[in-house]
Amino acid sequence: MYAIQLFELLQTKGYDACLDLYGEGIERNRLEDYIKINNLGNNIKLKGNQSKEVMQKAYQWSHFVVLPSESEGWPKAIAEGMFWGCVPLATAVSCVPFMLDQGKRGMLLEMNLEKDVLQLETLLNNQALFNTVQKRGADWSRKYTVDVFEEEIKKLLRS
Repeated sequence: MYAIQLFELLQTKGYDACLDLYGEGIERNRLEDYIKINNLGNNIKLKGNQSKEVMQKAYQWSHFVVLPSESEGWPKAIAEGMFWGCVPLATAVSCVPFMLDQGKRGMLLEMNLEKDVLQLETLLNNQALFNTVQKRGADWSRKYTVDVFEEEIKKLLRS
């Protein structure tokens, strides 16, 4: 819901923002109702669960990956989005602050719509800053592939 409200506020400020939500959960009906009641259906879509291939294309075509979670283990969606060039917008849970280098590789959401929209506007209105944050995230995430993890595990097992 927070991601929807964040993008809704961006739209009211004149930004041509679109949001695709992936995955399924118990909140789907509530989200669908909110989107319908607030006439957001042209710009916000619920896509449900999708294949790895669909997700890869979605990341490749997106500017941001949004994860306003209250808790996470390893936030795979953030790492995948960064790998494909999305700037992450995520809450400071689990290892997210480390992943985003305290905001240098993405934006740490404060879960305050006004503050978060102001932060996001800074990225939207400064292409050079957006490009820098995007590149930092992509460069960092490409060091953490499954192959790299596999090699590190092999090294640990040999020692």
